[in-house]
Amino acid sequence: MTRERGLEIRDIPEPEAGPYGCLVEIDACAICTGTDSNIIRANFPGLPDPPFVLGHESTGIIRELGEKVGNFSIGQRVTRPAGVLPGERRSGIASVWGGFSELGIVVDTEAAVRDGVRYSSMAESSRRALPPEVGPVWGALSINQREIMSVVERLKVGLESRCVVIGSGYNGLLFSLLLKRREAGRVLMVGSESRRELATGTYGADRYLDYRRDHVPSEVRDLLEGEPTVVIDAVGTRASVLFGESISGPGTAFGKYGMHEYDLTEEPLARIGREHEILDLTTDEASATDEWLRLYRQDFFTDDMFDGTVPLEEIGLAFERLARREAVKLVVTI
Repeated sequence: MTRERGLEIRDIPEPEAGPYGCLVEIDACAICTGTDSNIIRANFPGLPDPPFVLGHESTGIIRELGEKVGNFSIGQRVTRPAGVLPGERRSGIASVWGGFSELGIVVDTEAAVRDGVRYSSMAESSRRALPPEVGPVWGALSINQREIMSVVERLKVGLESRCVVIGSGYNGLLFSLLLKRREAGRVLMVGSESRRELATGTYGADRYLDYRRDHVPSEVRDLLEGEPTVVIDAVGTRASVLFGESISGPGTAFGKYGMHEYDLTEEPLARIGREHEILDLTTDEASATDEWLRLYRQDFFTDDMFDGTVPLEEIGLAFERLARREAVKLVVTI
């Protein structure tokens, strides 16, 4: 990613593992439609000066080990390898998680912490390897799925719950899927009309509303047969937060997961927090690995939960397809 030409493919120096690092041959990286697309538009907080390597849903196979690595082995599949580690800049190239690379580094953070060395939280999230049965595509897809799973597992939901998911992007769809798996009594999604069939079919939403309709807030309570108990904003714009506020009633807990307009949502979120419980939606990808594997082996995650693969050379076209809403989730093969 460069300031002058936007998204481009270029050669960069190969990374060096270092004492706590594993050199990884990256074979796939999924596109995070919200975060990656916002980064390209420079609509994301805390970006380093370009050029930088983006991509945070990467996976690959370990080829070399640093001398102090003790928790990984050559040949293991790992997640979130980065061609340039977050916080670093090599040969003028910075990192916005750095996963769209041919080679990357995964850090043995447990060994590093034992020796008093600290790495970013993104490096920490890659601390669990995946078994050989998980290939490149599902290794990449597992990252987002495990993130949402780790959030939903902490939510207090059950048969009496009335949940609203704002947003029909991949995060919103996963929230619907995993809330229903947790036996949430009723899940209503508010999103684009084009996603209705997908949301109520593959992803299990009980009810669906087109967000463009003027009278949507009044319909939410009717469809839920009561006040929402949980509202999850999977979009993160000022408009989506304000909508969440408009449908929240006494006893509603509110959580914001999306980050589309980070700087414009602080004021309404603070106001919501004075009236409602604010849910902690921070993720812990590694903690959900065992449960994700169990569901993966039961074919809970199916091939219709992503829209295919594209080679790295066509990554620009992949972003265009996502922007035109012709796809929900795409995996770039490297």
